[in-house]
Amino acid sequence: MTAAPINIAGPSDNGSPAGSGGSGSGDDIGRQRKRGAELEAAIRAACVAELAECGYGSLTIESVATRAQTGKASIYRRWPTKQKLVLDSVSDLMIGPLQHVIEVELDDDVTTRDALLSLLQQAAAVINGSTGDAMRSIMSESLRDTGFSEVFECDFFDPRKNALLALLRRGVARGEVRPDAVHEFVPDMIAGFLIHRALLRRLVPDDAELRQLLDGFILPAIAPH
Repeated sequence: MTAAPINIAGPSDNGSPAGSGGSGSGDDIGRQRKRGAELEAAIRAACVAELAECGYGSLTIESVATRAQTGKASIYRRWPTKQKLVLDSVSDLMIGPLQHVIEVELDDDVTTRDALLSLLQQAAAVINGSTGDAMRSIMSESLRDTGFSEVFECDFFDPRKNALLALLRRGVARGEVRPDAVHEFVPDMIAGFLIHRALLRRLVPDDAELRQLLDGFILPAIAPH
């Protein structure tokens, strides 16, 4: 891919302002020029990679900038703190499954079982490999730092819990879920399985296990009597 031309007439997205002579934002000089969504994706990917390799405690804005081939100023313009960068990067990992399963309007022929199975499959795929290592680092930090834990729960877990509850309410309207099953215990059951099995025991469930979990435990717990 051909690099975008450097704009010498004004500030670049990851360099120092024109006319600065390289002062002030010198750490941007010589970096690969990325802009907009491409730059943000590179920064998030670099953050997740640093989490997986080094852990939250050793991660720095400078290390992320180096891996993303950008300058620290480019990161600070978007994420004023390390915590915000980390939470946004990790949350971005799970956007895909929620967008495809819950946050978009599902076709009428998509049952609650179909949606839940797709969610389980995609979530299991997301937390496999180095992404799982990044999530383990985040969870470890949340156990150590209560302030971080509160933000993590509010920004990461709560939106996903609410999205799952919305899916269950859709199931109630379709006659596939009983009303009293629209409860936070259900998201906790799903998250607990993935966290304990995949993140703590490092046993990423295969498709057969996900179907067994769904058909043998989750669906019987929420189906109409």
